[in-house]
Amino acid sequence: MTNQAPGTPVVLIARMRARAGREEELRAALTPLVEATRQEEGCITYVPHRSEDDHAVFVMHEIWESEAHLRAHERSPHLREFAELARSATDGGIALERLRPLDVRR
Repeated sequence: MTNQAPGTPVVLIARMRARAGREEELRAALTPLVEATRQEEGCITYVPHRSEDDHAVFVMHEIWESEAHLRAHERSPHLREFAELARSATDGGIALERLRPLDVRR
């Protein structure tokens, strides 16, 4: 867990690099994952991206209402199924990076 203030959304970037020859398998597996995840309570944003520079690289931008909602997502059957595939279809699995908005007010 983080030192996140209560009521502050959780923002994540999940990165993965498909193994050579498994790019389309990984891409296809994102469709059911995204569809199911977007139905979860607390999911604000769940948007998959693919690098234009390297088609083996996929990035998921996620925003959750709370840490509890993210934890529930981590236990969901659809994420567990995708993570199992990612273990064999990616180089290094799924790398998670938490982001915190910067206060840039003047």
